[in-house]
Amino acid sequence: MPHCLSRLFLLLSTVTLVVFAQQQVVLGSTDPDIVYLPPLCNVSNMGCLSAWQIYIQFPSINGTPVIVTSTTGPIPQTGNAVPQLFLTFRASALYLLASPFSNATVNFSLTADPSGVTITKQFNTNIDQLIIANNLPESQTTTLGITFLQGLSPTRFDVESITLNVTNSR
Repeated sequence: MPHCLSRLFLLLSTVTLVVFAQQQVVLGSTDPDIVYLPPLCNVSNMGCLSAWQIYIQFPSINGTPVIVTSTTGPIPQTGNAVPQLFLTFRASALYLLASPFSNATVNFSLTADPSGVTITKQFNTNIDQLIIANNLPESQTTTLGITFLQGLSPTRFDVESITLNVTNSR
């Protein structure tokens, strides 16, 4: 009988490990869950004017092309609206990867709901190509907001990807 109980314990331990395992979800910069303001132009719409544009970046780190979403700031065609992006998620950590060509300063904000806790910080993407937010309350919905900050000289902000650490739902 003790042998059967030890098998059951081993089985339950294995199931528990699977339930609480963390996994990374990588969102490319054109993922529909990322909201861009003004709206991102669709690649197929050549006549679209937006402060956010999609580029294929050559070369990338591993030699394959990377799609980036980029802004150089407000443009008159969109009423000089300041470029922003938003993403709502549940995760314990967030990693935003900017391209090596990104050199803008951005305002990075995270707000957890329902607690209302907000953290805001400025990042220079010329220095901080990888922006990391750890120890997020995974039990709450968090909203990421990024605002492009206009500099004295022309700059650009490129988003390659956003990676989220989430609990495996299995």
